[in-house]
Amino acid sequence: MNKSEMGRSKTILEYLVMINELSYSGIGRELNITPQQFSDWIKKRRPIPQERLQALANYFGVEEGVLIDSQQYAKPITSLAKIELHMLLVEQKVEQLEVEGADEEDIEPYRKKKFKLQQEREDELRLARIAIVLQQRDERIDSFIDIVLDELEAGQIEDLRKKIQKGDV
Repeated sequence: MNKSEMGRSKTILEYLVMINELSYSGIGRELNITPQQFSDWIKKRRPIPQERLQALANYFGVEEGVLIDSQQYAKPITSLAKIELHMLLVEQKVEQLEVEGADEEDIEPYRKKKFKLQQEREDELRLARIAIVLQQRDERIDSFIDIVLDELEAGQIEDLRKKIQKGDV
């Protein structure tokens, strides 16, 4: 799977298929569904029936809520959803290795990856918050953000902190 294929993913279900390098027909055989049914779920043409949802969740080793939205359609993939899904898969791998009694040196890379994913998640959450603020279309907010960004880009973090404390920004 290359980066352009990953970027085209529209739902978490489709993304799970790609990262696991599976085929619709193979999944259909395993779960006793047609490839067309599976494709309809992935493309959000039909909701995923409850009786099939549990089978899908078990197949991919995730909770049902990871796969669907409130209307039972495949949940859209976002940058944040990708990160959270990867965190879940890494956590599952760590648990598996611990149960198997793996050496700490074999587990450590997964713990480092989880830490990196947690940092990426925090970044995505900050970006989402900023996007929400920018959608207010308030010139005062835009001006304030520009001032803060200018100071940060110039490396004036301590000066900015002092200005904020004094109310000069």
